[in-house]
Amino acid sequence: MSEWKECKLGDVGVVVTGKTPSSKSPSDFGNDIPFVTPTDYRNYHKAVSFAGRYLSFAGAEKLKNKILPPQSVMVTCIGSDMGKVAINSMPVVTNQQINSIISNISKVDPDFLYYKLVESYDVLRSYGLAGTAVPIVNKTDFEGVAVLLPPLPEQHAITGVLSSLDDKIDLLHRQNKTLEGMARALWRKMFIEEADPGWKKGKLGNIADNVKNGVSAKNLRDHEHYVGLEHIERKHLALYNWGDAQDVESNKFKFERGDILFGKLRAYFHKVCFAPVEGICSTDILVIRPKQAEYFSFCLMWFFSEDVVNYSDASSGGTRMPRTNWETLAGYDIDIPDDVLLAGFNRRVKPLIDKIEQNVFSIRTLSRMRDALLPKLMSGEVRVKA
Repeated sequence: MSEWKECKLGDVGVVVTGKTPSSKSPSDFGNDIPFVTPTDYRNYHKAVSFAGRYLSFAGAEKLKNKILPPQSVMVTCIGSDMGKVAINSMPVVTNQQINSIISNISKVDPDFLYYKLVESYDVLRSYGLAGTAVPIVNKTDFEGVAVLLPPLPEQHAITGVLSSLDDKIDLLHRQNKTLEGMARALWRKMFIEEADPGWKKGKLGNIADNVKNGVSAKNLRDHEHYVGLEHIERKHLALYNWGDAQDVESNKFKFERGDILFGKLRAYFHKVCFAPVEGICSTDILVIRPKQAEYFSFCLMWFFSEDVVNYSDASSGGTRMPRTNWETLAGYDIDIPDDVLLAGFNRRVKPLIDKIEQNVFSIRTLSRMRDALLPKLMSGEVRVKA
């Protein structure tokens, strides 16, 4: 460990604080350079998911000293999202809530620095909580954050171990997106593009029920898994995360494996998924169960569809906290094929959903392995031969 050295972030690269162009200059925005904010990434997930905000070349030129080259390490340094870390794969500009490090590769491997800052999440947040109502780490304080670095060859070796796990996780995520796409494409082809005018006219409430199996606060400890809106990812059929029911204190709804969970608060967030486990969920989630097992895939695709989500959003009540309800969803008009066709569709799509579920558990296993290794590798407790 004697060869490991403590350095400050400002000593291992150039720190850049982002900036937002003025809204009074619409020509600064366009389709050329991605403009990244903290909502475009989440902690311990390298990839940045752009939300469609881009600058024009002219706008980027005004901020040319803020343009980050690929492999810059971006850290959210203000607000409730503080401490989130990501790496960009292309030139980007960020807003002022993000401090980024353009690594000096003669001193630090950018990927190693990414993992080191992920592991330092609590430390980064502690910097921001000192003496202010709004958590913030300014550029000067950020440059002074201390990190313990091994020699470069060992940095590369550590990064190789962690990246191999992340690559497997990323592959499974991408496979799930492909499987979701296949299921949606088949549903659209069979039931939208090639819909038969002779099919029975009906509503979503004809093929599914809203199950309200309440669980009182005193009985929550009898259940293992808890799903809140924060656990459901936007526009993902798969549910990758859930919490511990023992940490919940108010009444909830019970759900079973295979139920459809539909976020009714701010429906435009498009938080709809199927449950790979049984458990309890927030009362801001509708538990939806097909009336027959053969209806599962048909129901899932309908409730996940943009049309249904947009319909439920437009019909939501309340201004600050708009919520949809089952009566609204149940009244959505659909064409209902005969049971033979629905069963055939389910036989084709259910194996895709089952594979997605299998991948979810593989991702969770690999993530636990990575999370257990991370602090040991970053502290030198576990060494990797360079």
